[in-house]
Amino acid sequence: MNCRAVLAGFPLAGTFAFAATLSAQTSSIEGNVVSTDGRPLKDAEIRFDQKGKQIPAIATHTDVSGHYTAALPTGFYKMSVIERGAVKSALIVKATGANSRIDFDLRPSAEKQIRHYVWVGEGTGSHLPGRWVEAGIRATRSPTP
Repeated sequence: MNCRAVLAGFPLAGTFAFAATLSAQTSSIEGNVVSTDGRPLKDAEIRFDQKGKQIPAIATHTDVSGHYTAALPTGFYKMSVIERGAVKSALIVKATGANSRIDFDLRPSAEKQIRHYVWVGEGTGSHLPGRWVEAGIRATRSPTP
């Protein structure tokens, strides 16, 4: 009788091991989208097409405050912001298994700056939680030749 109980537990343990492996290979991406008029862009589609198309496209939508979140398996993706069927912005992202934040500002501006954030976990021996920190990478206009 005890053997049956032990054997029945093995498939369950395998399921937990698979779930732990799957979660370790997933990246969380979040951010905000600001429309051309400076207001949060609601109901925009945020689409992730994996390079090589091993998996179907992953899509999410912005909420009323322009915020979106998505979970992606590791890999390279073409990330697109789509409003009413038209692509407003697109870029290539790499999902590494870490948390990322990507904000889109669709306002036209010669001096537009792209901000890149990274998640900084708590320090060794620290009881403080992690936080988002601007990485200091900024896009600037190319010099005219």
